Amino acid sequence: MSGSTAAPARTSAPDDRAARESLGYRARPCGVLDVAGADRVAFLQGQLTQDVKAMAPGEVRPAAGLTPKGRILFLARVLALPDNLRLLVPFDAREAIFAHLKKYVIFQKVAIADRSSEFALVGLYGPRAAGIPAPAAAILLPRDGEFAAEALVSSESLEDFERILAGAGAAKVTESTAEVLRVEAGRPRFGSDVDDSHFPDEVGLDAAISTTKGCYVGQEIVARTRTYGRVNRRLVGFRFPDGSVEAGSLLKQPEDPEPGKIEQGRVTSAVVSPVFGAIGLGYAFRDVPAGARLVSADGAPRAAIVSGLPFSL
Repeated sequence: MSGSTAAPARTSAPDDRAARESLGYRARPCGVLDVAGADRVAFLQGQLTQDVKAMAPGEVRPAAGLTPKGRILFLARVLALPDNLRLLVPFDAREAIFAHLKKYVIFQKVAIADRSSEFALVGLYGPRAAGIPAPAAAILLPRDGEFAAEALVSSESLEDFERILAGAGAAKVTESTAEVLRVEAGRPRFGSDVDDSHFPDEVGLDAAISTTKGCYVGQEIVARTRTYGRVNRRLVGFRFPDGSVEAGSLLKQPEDPEPGKIEQGRVTSAVVSPVFGAIGLGYAFRDVPAGARLVSADGAPRAAIVSGLPFSL
């Protein structure tokens, strides 16, 4: 284990126990953007960090869209279908991503459709997830973060799928429990842990970035950073042995009277886990090692121990 000893385990809610020990699920809306047309591959090849040209039908890969200066505009998963490329994006960001992509469809045979209302994303938790039959038309997605499995289902079949899950004894996971499980797994959320101030290498998006494909928006900055320099901060976990440190809190070295011109760390998500106690996600300066002790810069200082991700005992 990186950092200090974990806080004593707390009483776990029924949905939390089911998600860890048996079977839990969470249905949520998902941004679904279908990119079709003869030029769809070439178009997304120039817009995304992932090599979509090399994808086989049915394959799913993570990707990101960047600004010309190499900062993250959005995160996505790309699903290769026979007649289109489907982008799965955060539901709340779908309209902005749709508008962004539409700006670049100029003199290209590309059509982009927002089909978010037609689908729902069902995440399954726990060791029994592998034995659950998904609806016939569902698209199964690779394991992602805290989810043992995920399925993209039509809105019409969602109710039937939930009945199957209920019949199998699955517990519906609440939003608060889902947030704890997400933070434990170290999966960053766009808008809270990731935004357009971050570079991909700060967030650890290696799987989303092709190092062999040709040019895409922001590619020059990504390549230059990897060749000549290092990013100043990186996504990490934090353990809070003195009690939770609020999201948004700036962190400093214990001996520093004030935060330096370059912050030593910042908390972006904070939860109380029944397994690990008070923990969070955030960023640490590049020279702050795992196991280092930082403290909150505002009010009475509370410790934040830098931890690897995902959290482990």
